[in-house]
Amino acid sequence: MYGGGVSRDLNDLIDRIVRDTKRAVERRRKAKIPERRSNILSLSNAIKGGDKSIIAEIKPKSPTNGALIGIRDVSSIASEYAEGGAVAISVLTSPHFGGKVENVSIVKGGAGVPVLYKDFVLDEYQVREGYGSGADAVLLIEGISPVEKLLDVVADLGLEAVVECHSAEEIEEAVNAGAEIIGINNRNLRTLAVDIETTARLAEYVPEDRIMISESGVKTAADAQYLFDCGADALLIGTALMRSENPKEFIRACLN
Repeated sequence: MYGGGVSRDLNDLIDRIVRDTKRAVERRRKAKIPERRSNILSLSNAIKGGDKSIIAEIKPKSPTNGALIGIRDVSSIASEYAEGGAVAISVLTSPHFGGKVENVSIVKGGAGVPVLYKDFVLDEYQVREGYGSGADAVLLIEGISPVEKLLDVVADLGLEAVVECHSAEEIEEAVNAGAEIIGINNRNLRTLAVDIETTARLAEYVPEDRIMISESGVKTAADAQYLFDCGADALLIGTALMRSENPKEFIRACLN
C-alpha cells in the first residue's frame, strides 16, 4: 500500500523507487515550498487545441537505459521541444531518473507551454511542491498515488491531473474519482515491459468526454500515428526524444 493508493505487485525497481520517494518527501517537508510566480496554463486546453498533440518529456536518465541527457541542459531541451511543436513538457523530478524539482521552474521559465510535474506522487506535499515550482499539471498513478484525495488538492490549487492507468479497472477507478485526463501507460509496472498495444486494448474504456494520453513506447513516427489512430488525443514521449539527434524534427514527424 502506498500513500493511501491501492496496493499492487510492483517490479522490484519500481518498488524501491516508491520507497525512496516516501523517504525523500519526509526529508523535504522541512523545506519551505517556493511561492508560485507564474500563471497556470491549461494542459487540457493545450491538448484540445489540435488534432494531434505531443507532450515531450525531459528524462535525464533511465534506471534501465542509463544517461540520456548528455551535455545538453534542461532549458535548451525544453526550447527545442516547444519549437518542434510540443504542446506541453513533462519534467521528471525523481533522482532515479536524474531529475530534480528545480527543473520544473527552469522549464516553466522559458518554454511557454504547460509543464507536467512527473514523479511517483504519494503525498499532498509533492502536489504543493509542484505548484510552487511552476507546474501546471501533476501526474498521479492509479495503484500508487492516493488518487481521489490528491485530485481534490490538485483542483483546490487550480492545477490539472493526468491519472495514469494500466488496466480497464484502473481506468474505471480514475473516472469514478473524477479524473478528466487519463494516461494509458504502455509500460507494465510489474514487468517493465513496454507494449503500445496496451493503448489499443484499453482505449475503449476511456469515456469520450475525457482526454486520453498514451504514454511510453513511441520509437518512430509510425508508432505515433498508430496510437493517434487508436484514439489517443496526445502522446507522452520521453526516451525516443532524449535519444534523438534532432528532437524538433522527431516531434514534427510524429505530428505529421
